[in-house]
Amino acid sequence: MITIYPYQTQEVRDLAWACFSPTLLQADQLAETGANIADCELALTPARQAWLEQLDRDAAKLLEHISRLRSHRLGIYFEHLWHFFLEQDPAITLVAHNLPVRHQGRTLGEFDCIYYCHQRQRHFHLELAVKYFLSHREVTTDGNASACSEWLGPNAEDRLDLKVAHLMQRQILLSDNPHARECLNQLGISELSREVVIKGHLFQCYADPLPPPPGFNRDCTLGQWLEINQLDTWLKNLDAAAYLLLPKIKWLSSALCKHPGELLTGNELRAALATHFSRNDRPQLVVALDEWGWEQQRFFVTAADWPAATQSAPVRGD
Repeated sequence: MITIYPYQTQEVRDLAWACFSPTLLQADQLAETGANIADCELALTPARQAWLEQLDRDAAKLLEHISRLRSHRLGIYFEHLWHFFLEQDPAITLVAHNLPVRHQGRTLGEFDCIYYCHQRQRHFHLELAVKYFLSHREVTTDGNASACSEWLGPNAEDRLDLKVAHLMQRQILLSDNPHARECLNQLGISELSREVVIKGHLFQCYADPLPPPPGFNRDCTLGQWLEINQLDTWLKNLDAAAYLLLPKIKWLSSALCKHPGELLTGNELRAALATHFSRNDRPQLVVALDEWGWEQQRFFVTAADWPAATQSAPVRGD
């Protein structure tokens, strides 16, 4: 089960989830001592909740903002939703987003977002990430935490430890670079606090569940993944009215299916997945729905030889 926001408009649910759902990994637990990196403190206040409710009644402004997006990558869509929130919220001034730092024709890095919080009266560098990882036991034998290297992206080339290292040891520390400081000086910014938002989902192996990795937010729920040959047993344990194959661009918020023609019975799901894996080794995200079409649970189904099946496939960004 993921955080449910009761909005009828998919894009408004995505916006609410992107900006206000519990963070997947807690940045302050992943940061090195003295790095002064925090989780984002922009909470879902009553005023922001009223704003979301108004958007659900009339989403034209949000939909127009999304229509300007030229990428179908989930990570870019996620960032774009954050830009909308930071632009629209009266307590915030969005100073810049996707701001590159260059020196001698070479790009040294990019600030995801720089914003000014009027309440805290400070500028913030905000780095954004949304990721989905499946557990794959390699070194963990017991204990309360698994190794970050044991959590792989659906393509199996993406790894949680690599993502965390890049985010926490390079991206969020960009302002330490003297050329980045020159860029900030041009914006009139002398001091910059650091915040990180890591959203997404972790999926344990159905047959061999791992404990969560370091920094996992216990307010989040671990999902599960299973191999295609385990599907029959899995479905027998679910009390679902119907199923839905979820395309990647709809992975953010809880699913709501308003079109009966998209719903699958258990037998139709088996057939659809059999066809999928006859052509493609990439894991498929499936949603179990209740009788009203709302998501009850999401789970990944993989090929029988995942992750080996996808490790030779080309890696594509989010």
